[in-house]
Amino acid sequence: MVLQARAEATRCRIIDSAVDLFDELGYGETGLTDVLQRAGVSKGAFYYHFDSKEAVASAIIDEYRRRISLAMRIRSDPSEPALESLIMATFTSAAMLDADKTVRIGNQLLQALGQVSSAAAPIYTEWTESFVNSLAQAFESVGVRDGVDAMEAAEAMWAGVIGCRLLSGAIGDDSTARLARAWRATVRATVLENVVGHYDELLEKVGSAPQGVG
Repeated sequence: MVLQARAEATRCRIIDSAVDLFDELGYGETGLTDVLQRAGVSKGAFYYHFDSKEAVASAIIDEYRRRISLAMRIRSDPSEPALESLIMATFTSAAMLDADKTVRIGNQLLQALGQVSSAAAPIYTEWTESFVNSLAQAFESVGVRDGVDAMEAAEAMWAGVIGCRLLSGAIGDDSTARLARAWRATVRATVLENVVGHYDELLEKVGSAPQGVG
């Protein structure tokens, strides 16, 4: 048991050190020697847990997904209307990307992986199908305007959720406020007029308030 705990502590130290280095230097500029020195481990200890720097990056992505999934489960409230729940889930995720370094670096690594490998496609496909289907059902539960396709609106909003983070990161503006504007525009164009006011108020509140992950 003591050896198992020590091994897990070493693995966590390697991951944490890699996260710090990827944040400071970038993934491409970080060498395996840098990770070993920062973590204070030998090559043998490293290779006991990982076979390459790429394997560490994969572990960081897995930890990012685990933390986001856990936060979503904690945030989920079965008594809350589905549309409100989905809206708030995206702000919870955005807050974690700002406050949790491992989540932020995991997200960056996953995006980079998607540019050079097909390994990221199954992850994004799973997330896309889950979010879009859930949001389409949520839109339909509150009622959609004549001529509006709930699935198309949900797909557009998912692109907005992904795109808001990328754009705000590139130009340095407030990603929370941008996300609120994207939701507001989509909701106003999608749901029935008599419920728009409620969601305007919700988005005004969450779009201007400091976001936490506690």
